[in-house]
Amino acid sequence: MTETTKVRLEQKADVVRESTTPQAAEEAVTEGGGEAMGARIRSARMERGMSLREMSRRLDISAGHISQVERGLVTPSITLIYAIAAELSLGVSDLFGDNANKNSGSENIARTRGEENFVTRAGERRSIDLETGVRWELLTPTRHEPVDFREIVYPIGAGSEQPGGFVRHSGHEYGLLIAGVLRVQLDFEEYELGPGDSIAFDSMIPHRFWNDGAETVRAVWCMVESTPGESCAF
Repeated sequence: MTETTKVRLEQKADVVRESTTPQAAEEAVTEGGGEAMGARIRSARMERGMSLREMSRRLDISAGHISQVERGLVTPSITLIYAIAAELSLGVSDLFGDNANKNSGSENIARTRGEENFVTRAGERRSIDLETGVRWELLTPTRHEPVDFREIVYPIGAGSEQPGGFVRHSGHEYGLLIAGVLRVQLDFEEYELGPGDSIAFDSMIPHRFWNDGAETVRAVWCMVESTPGESCAF
């Protein structure tokens, strides 16, 4: 295959991948799970006029992998989520889907008209399931808050990254353990946190979290970004 033919085939593939309009991509964000997050990524990318190939070049990740993320076929790593959010000038909270089960939970709790502007019910949280098994649940009623406020669930054996992998990004993090025992590594130091313990650190410090205990870990986490969309480092 000549180089010219290869380029033409790649250009044709880009046209096929980009056949969905930004409006159609935005309408798809009401889907659940990975489809919702992927559709938000796709919508934001297309609104900025950025092709899959250009995003692939900027993130140093194959266009095929990004396409699979956008279609909800694969779940991105935490590292990739932060990199995509930074490249598209989004907060990570912008990638959460819509409330999953608007009629579940809190059945015996009185509701007030207009509460959705201030209150997030336990069964109505927006969420992201990560490739490592960790689940992020957004605790704010909207995605556009100055603080990224989450409950993070670590099933037994799950972690923020694969063993030996670290996350590093702009901002600061503040965590409070609710249940279980969470292992933490900040740079070269390791810590063990139990219920009631808390931690605070600069997110630019390489870090990872994992659950090697006998019960599910639940933690409340606050993340404050230095500048929305500021570039990440890994």
